[in-house]
Amino acid sequence: MVTALALTGAALFILTGLAVAARLVRIGNLDAMALAEKLAAPCPGSAADWPELRIRAVVPQPGQPSVILLLVEWPGHRGQEATLLVLLDGADQRSLSRLSRWCADRSPISPRRCQAELELRPRQSLERVRVRLLAEDAASGRPAPAR
Repeated sequence: MVTALALTGAALFILTGLAVAARLVRIGNLDAMALAEKLAAPCPGSAADWPELRIRAVVPQPGQPSVILLLVEWPGHRGQEATLLVLLDGADQRSLSRLSRWCADRSPISPRRCQAELELRPRQSLERVRVRLLAEDAASGRPAPAR
């Protein structure tokens, strides 16, 4: 009886370890694929093409809670900022709270274009927020050219 319980416990321990390892490998593969896609474009013209961004501010529009202004920065390039006007997916009620949490935590975000949408996913996580990019002002944080 004791041997059967010990074997069952050991099997559960091994299976749990394998499940955790598989999840970590999946997340690592997502991060690696996202980075490889981004490095293919050395001079991205849009924040959606940056390898990584950080959300500095999340501003819901009064009267239209699904329309959000996101102030984002590219941590690897000083002065690279953009203001994004996005439309949240109406079906997902947690999108705004996730964006706000990622902003407060200063989480590194991996943006990815998905047809007409933009998918935002924190590095080392499977959480995602899908938004539709309505407008972008990529010149807001760039330093003025030297004369």
